[in-house]
Parts: sequence; C-alpha cells; structure tokens
Amino acid sequence: MFKKFVKGILIVMLAIGVNASNVGSADAASIVMWGKTELKLGQIGKVTISVNTPLVKLNNDGSIITVRTLKQGEEFRVYSYKNNHGGLYGVGGGSFVKKDNKAKYETPSKSKLALLKEISENPEPTPQPSQPSVEEGLEVISGAPSTFKNCTALKEYYPDGVQKGHPAYASKHDRDKDGWACEPSWR
Repeated sequence: MFKKFVKGILIVMLAIGVNASNVGSADAASIVMWGKTELKLGQIGKVTISVNTPLVKLNNDGSIITVRTLKQGEEFRVYSYKNNHGGLYGVGGGSFVKKDNKAKYETPSKSKLALLKEISENPEPTPQPSQPSVEEGLEVISGAPSTFKNCTALKEYYPDGVQKGHPAYASKHDRDKDGWACEPSWR
C-alpha cells in the first residue's frame, strides 16, 4: 500500500514538473483556442450545450438514434451541417447535435481563422527525441481526456503512447502487454 502511495506521489510530481517546464513553450503558441476548445482546420463552428441534449447518429434509412447525452456547458467542434430532422450539426465521427435551443451554434471570428491559417501554413518545427525516455510515457497533457475509445484517439494527444501508471493508460490499448499503450512500432 505504501509503495503505491509513493508511486502515485512521484507520478503527480513528475506531471507537475513537466507541465511547469512547458509553460511558454512554442507548442502553446501553435494552437488557437476558442473558448474551451482548440480551433481546428476544417471546423466551421462550434456548439455549446445549454441544456442536456442527445448526441445522435444517422441510420442508413435516415432515422436518428441517440448515442449518449451531452452535458450542459460542453463545447463541440462543428465540421458539417445537414438539413435533415430540422438541422443537424456534424461534430465528427458520424455524430450530430440537433439544431434547437439546447445547443448554441457559433462561427469562429475572422481573426481566429486568419491566425489558424497562419499557424497551419508556417508550423513551428517540433524537435523529436532520438530515444524516448520512460518519463515521457507519464507526461499528462493539461485538458486531455483520461479515457480514449481507441489508439487513434489517444495518439491525438499522446503520439508516442502512454506508460502504465499514466491516467490515460488502459490495458485494452496495450496489445503486447509490455506496459505501454498505443506505442509506435519503433518503441
């Protein structure tokens, strides 16, 4: 029990140290935040959920099915719009939010779009480590989810995967059971 406690304290201290060392880094300047979400290329707007509302998918016959309930205050990127069922905002992954008073739709400002375009056309080179260390597998990215549906989703935040003990580690993502989830083939 004591060993688990000490291990937990070390992980937290490591995460705090890594986050503190990243303050003011070039990476922070290479993203455009819009409210609680990062503005991405291809995004046409965002919806902010004002009252709990369903996230839906379209069936092949054109009917809709509820996937889960979105909570008040959550924000989602919008990538498309369909006129079906009174209007549907496409939030990615084949999922939609119905156009109604439960979801406030907004478009990004021209200045945010111009900044995103500038960053995407002139990206800052990010140095790649020659040989990753164990500590990198424990780095926690502020604002990143702690659970992921699959390795593709996890690698959006942690391209090199995560080590056992990391909040995002899940054994289902560790195919070779070596203590690293979603690691690249070179690891």
